[in-house]
Amino acid sequence: MFLDQLLSRNPRLVRSATELALQGAIPPNSYVLDLDAIAANGRAIRAAADRHGLSLYWMLKQVGRNPLVAGALVADGSAETVSVDVECAHAISGNGFRLGHVGNLVQIARAELPRVLAARPEVVSVFSVAKAEQVGRVTREMGFTQQVLLRVADPHADTYLPGMEAGFLLDELPDAVARIRRAGVDIVGVTSFPTLSYVAPGGPQPTGNFTTIQRAAEILRSLGVDVRQVNAPGNTCAFTTQQQAEAGATHIEPGHGFLGTTPYHLQFEDQPEIPAACYVTEVAHHFGGRAYVYGGGFFVDDPAWLRPDFRRQALVGESVDQLLEQRHTFLGAGSGGSGQFGGIDYYGFLDADERAAPVGATVVFGFRIQSFVTRANIAVIDHRDDRPRLRGIFDQLGRRLPWYG
Repeated sequence: MFLDQLLSRNPRLVRSATELALQGAIPPNSYVLDLDAIAANGRAIRAAADRHGLSLYWMLKQVGRNPLVAGALVADGSAETVSVDVECAHAISGNGFRLGHVGNLVQIARAELPRVLAARPEVVSVFSVAKAEQVGRVTREMGFTQQVLLRVADPHADTYLPGMEAGFLLDELPDAVARIRRAGVDIVGVTSFPTLSYVAPGGPQPTGNFTTIQRAAEILRSLGVDVRQVNAPGNTCAFTTQQQAEAGATHIEPGHGFLGTTPYHLQFEDQPEIPAACYVTEVAHHFGGRAYVYGGGFFVDDPAWLRPDFRRQALVGESVDQLLEQRHTFLGAGSGGSGQFGGIDYYGFLDADERAAPVGATVVFGFRIQSFVTRANIAVIDHRDDRPRLRGIFDQLGRRLPWYG
């Protein structure tokens, strides 16, 4: 989906990733991250957020909670991270970074609360009175009061991604606030997800969730709550910051923004962020007239943006120049077909024969990555004197893989 943007806006990444793969430095089934581009993209988002008075929590799940990426984005000593689940929290704190927002989409399980709360996250989202009470019991024993955000919901107005429905209904808030106050936690704000649309053409459009958090914040204020956070995550990049601030947000959570892979980067070529990731693999064998390439990282979340006639493609070659000139149609992975993804993706399939895609040829894809739900390696590169330099290869939990040196 982002292959053309990669080639037009960050061709150096494609060249560098291919060169390192051909040398054997980067194994197949690797997401290659351009640390120079990520750092520049992060600076652009931070500058826009500063102009509009917004605070940042960087979302790192899609890049395997990578410590080099975190170091390029997070201000020294700050708690500018968001943990979508407990795995994020452990990986981030284990690599020496402070926890900002925890429980963004997945509640912290009861058994995990002592370990996560001991790291003193800035805020914890709660979806129910029962969860707030669990948080309060743990932190009372630890001797501090935890700040919490209330995940709020209006099923008649909100957008929910499948399986992510949750939150306090607006008419439940007065009773819930009274009970949560007795739980010994400090209510500091509200959140929901997603607050900006994934598919609306013509630029950022707020979802009903944004209206819901606005209304919830007003209800909390009427109840005497000091609302210090209106947390508005989803599709955040420099382009969205003005609209988010004008709608009342105080905190935003850039993720694919710093990779240059939000929907707006497909619609508008003049965004300050450039594509900063690609997927690199290798032709394994041929069968039935198609090339099988090593898989493990074939998960994407952009089907809603596709034109009906769109066909994914990959670059294939045994040299950098050949790869840049040769494209083949992607037929799918696992049990998926017609360019889709399904089942266990040991392999992906290209519409190419042995002559066009020889065994061992390097293959580069440009889709929107989600490392945390894949088996892909994370290869982080930068450039010194305009030459590619491999900074390390990591797993999905931000751990360096020692067998790659």
